[in-house]
Amino acid sequence: MSITARNVRWSTAGRMIVDGVSIDVPQGKTLGLLGANGSGKSSFLRLLGKLRQLESGVVTLGGTDIAELTQRQIARRTAFVEQQVHTEIEVTIADIVQLGRTPHRGTLAAWTQVDEAAVDNALEQTGLAGMRDRLWRTLSGGERQRVQIARALAQSPSELLLDEPTNHLDIQHQLELLSLVSRLPVTTVIALHDLNLAAMFCDALVVLKDGRVIAHGHPDDVLTRPLLREGFGVEAHIQRSPHHGKLQIQFLPEGMQVAIASEAA
Repeated sequence: MSITARNVRWSTAGRMIVDGVSIDVPQGKTLGLLGANGSGKSSFLRLLGKLRQLESGVVTLGGTDIAELTQRQIARRTAFVEQQVHTEIEVTIADIVQLGRTPHRGTLAAWTQVDEAAVDNALEQTGLAGMRDRLWRTLSGGERQRVQIARALAQSPSELLLDEPTNHLDIQHQLELLSLVSRLPVTTVIALHDLNLAAMFCDALVVLKDGRVIAHGHPDDVLTRPLLREGFGVEAHIQRSPHHGKLQIQFLPEGMQVAIASEAA
């Protein structure tokens, strides 16, 4: 397994945020983390990247316990992309993407052709090659998100941890971004709100509620009406798309939600 977690726990201010979560993500596969707001998705991602310290449990990357790795060692193989990043510094797109090479370079190391090629490739993959000199402050929210993905790709990671990467992106760029991620030869754990995108692009899903796993497995097995009712409090019609063969979820209007809930009771 490329990424494993066993009985991972983390709490803050006396509240358990991640409560005994275990996952296995094979090399090159994409695992989707689903759950309502406050379910623990973002906190769990940070624990996988050692951006927060485990309270208990074990996380391994490529079979090595992250407790035995320095943050720099982890950064050389694992890239993390947050929901939003802010800076007031006058920097260009290229400046930010170049930061992805930091874990691979010494303090006084010269910029190399390998570094330049990694940056150029990341910009090309994310459709930003023609914008590399644009200033960060002039970018839209969606453009900024694409820059952060490019920075992560320039890091040349073995594992990619993405926290709601489609936030602020229009539909076209959501599909382009997730298509790109699904094709990369890396292991990916991605927190998503959009269940249809999760069904289309993830090899497996884990659903969290109150920090605990309430479902895990193939999207076909996880995305069921009872699960949507339990995990998200919604009623939906689920069918298989005649176009791409993946599950499609159609959420029912509020009035129908109430009627169906009454019938179920």
